[in-house]
Amino acid sequence: MESQVSLDLRKKVIQELNDELGSDIKNMEKCRELCKKLQEEKEAIEKSLSLASSEVPSKVRAAVREVEEVSAEVARLDGQLRSVGGAVHCYLRGVEAAASDVQGYVDRVAQLERCRAYLLRVRAVEDFSAQMEEALAEDDARCVQAYESLCVLGRQLRGSCCQHLLAYLSATTRFWHSVLKERLSAQYEEVQRAVRWPFVGGSVLAAPAPESLHRLQRLTELLLRIQLPDPAGAEPAVASSLLTDTGPLTLPLALLLRPLRKRFLYHFHGSRQTNRADRPEWYLTQVLAWLRDHERFVGRWVQPALDSLGLQHVCAKAELARGLVGLVLEKLHTDLPSLMADDALFSHLVDELLGFDQELRRGHAFPAAQPGVLAVLTQAHVFLKWIHMEKKYAGEKMDAMLESETAWLPLGTAELDEMRVTECGESFLTLLLTVTERYAGLPQPGHRLQFLKLQLELLDDYRVRLLQLLHQEPPEPLASRLPAIANTVHYLACVLQDWGSLPHFAQLQYYRQRLAGAGEEPRADGTVFDDALALLERMKDELLSQLCHSVETDVAAHSREYRRDKWFAMPSPRELVSPSVSPTACPMLQTLAARLQTLQEILSVPLFAQAWRQVAAQLSQFIHEEVVMQNSFNEGGAMQLQYDMVRNLFPLFGQFTHKPEAHFPAVKESCALLNLPRGSALLLRDALGREEGSGRAAVLADLGVLHLGADQALGVLARRTDMLAL
Repeated sequence: MESQVSLDLRKKVIQELNDELGSDIKNMEKCRELCKKLQEEKEAIEKSLSLASSEVPSKVRAAVREVEEVSAEVARLDGQLRSVGGAVHCYLRGVEAAASDVQGYVDRVAQLERCRAYLLRVRAVEDFSAQMEEALAEDDARCVQAYESLCVLGRQLRGSCCQHLLAYLSATTRFWHSVLKERLSAQYEEVQRAVRWPFVGGSVLAAPAPESLHRLQRLTELLLRIQLPDPAGAEPAVASSLLTDTGPLTLPLALLLRPLRKRFLYHFHGSRQTNRADRPEWYLTQVLAWLRDHERFVGRWVQPALDSLGLQHVCAKAELARGLVGLVLEKLHTDLPSLMADDALFSHLVDELLGFDQELRRGHAFPAAQPGVLAVLTQAHVFLKWIHMEKKYAGEKMDAMLESETAWLPLGTAELDEMRVTECGESFLTLLLTVTERYAGLPQPGHRLQFLKLQLELLDDYRVRLLQLLHQEPPEPLASRLPAIANTVHYLACVLQDWGSLPHFAQLQYYRQRLAGAGEEPRADGTVFDDALALLERMKDELLSQLCHSVETDVAAHSREYRRDKWFAMPSPRELVSPSVSPTACPMLQTLAARLQTLQEILSVPLFAQAWRQVAAQLSQFIHEEVVMQNSFNEGGAMQLQYDMVRNLFPLFGQFTHKPEAHFPAVKESCALLNLPRGSALLLRDALGREEGSGRAAVLADLGVLHLGADQALGVLARRTDMLAL
């Protein structure tokens, strides 16, 4: 370690000499100055050390004495600190004991205060009970007022006192509620007898005494002021998985319904002759009659009591109807399992329940939000049975209507019924409308969509059955049921088009799109019948094409001689006294006229309008291709063809349109080209040969030829005998 220090010191000395002398190491003057400087520093250090050797001992002794004095003072202070710490520790133990005593005292005071509050509240409950006992002997209104005060106390104490007090208060409240309910119910039954309630057997004709009516109204108000401590504890009138719990009735209405309930149970339960499974309309009609006989009374004498207590949202008539519907629901709960085993009985029950619900809501303003008897029919297994029965009976009805001997006869005369509605078509639409009316009142969109699916299935089934009937028809369309079926299909499509915009089906389309789009915003276009309409329209077009093709075939068969006429050797018009129709054209024109008349008689007006246009278009093409383009025409032949067409063929369609020639463009323009003056025809041919594209069309347009193309026009010009040699 020492050798390392020596080495470091040596390096340091060498570095300082290098810094001082630099590269001029032969400069003796600088060496003398450096040596002198170092000598002076050495002497100063030795002198300092000599002085320190005499002063240090005295300074050290003084420092030691001072340290010893400080140590003694620290020891003395430490002793004092330990003494004070012990005293403080003893004092703190005393303070903790005193604090514990104080906390115990505070806890005891709080406990005494709670006990005092508990006793005060118990005494308050006992005071209310005493008031109730005193009031029972004096006035019902005071009893109800004391009971209401007891309920208010219960609401104030709830959540702020012990469970024992709440249990005591709840038991007391229920006890007095039971006492008041029994007391007021007895009086209510007494006043019911006084006003001759219920109004059955003609008692409604006797006017009750005014004081009895006012007493009934007063008791109604008192009964409404009684509130159960726990409304959720009320027992529902009917406990069944098939029925929807709509909550208990208000107490006055429940008491008013008691005598009606007894009568209902007496007549429609047990072994009474009025309790028949095949006659559900008996008890449904009775319930509607009771509602009709009593709703005016409760609206006049019960509703004011509800309004006076701020219960305007409760409708006395609706409460009465709800209670009577509850009787029906109880009856259905009992009878439905056995009725579902018999298809006829179940179907009849469904019919009656649908009519009952419709009358209840439309005739008696039963709230739409309030579930009725349809809540029973829409339970899962009941609904499946219902929709299965609808499909079964709809299929049977379709079979019957298609097998009827008068199925395809029109219901009205041609003058009164432009649509030529057949019995079968009207019966099927009535069937669809009946199904719609039966499920339109269902509250859930999902149930309505299932019935819509059934309707669409029935539509497709009906279309398939019509196609099967067509396969059995004779080959001659005009002599078969094909026109009647075409009319039916067209009428059905028109009605479905109108139905699609009705609010009922528009709403179903909205729900269906929402369901299919998984939350996407539904489109505003389209109806629920679009797919069915597309199939019906296609079927109608095919049937119409068959009819028109049949007419064209007949006309073509009678046009053979006309097509083979000597058009190239017809006499000049100058040689004729007066022009007349070609003899060979008469069979063709007679056949056409007869077929058009037949179509007009057997087709509906809209279908015939499509048919004659289609026949005209087909004949125009036929004459152009088979007469004009297959023959050569001299001047007389061209004029004769134009006379046959303009003065004989076109007028056959003139009774249907003011411009029949507009529906024979190919024939009209062919005749015009054949009858052009020879010079004009030559110029036209040369112009068409020179021009190209739109220029050729412009040349033809100047002559009024808009339908035929340039090549077709040249082909017609080539049929002229006066241009064959050129």
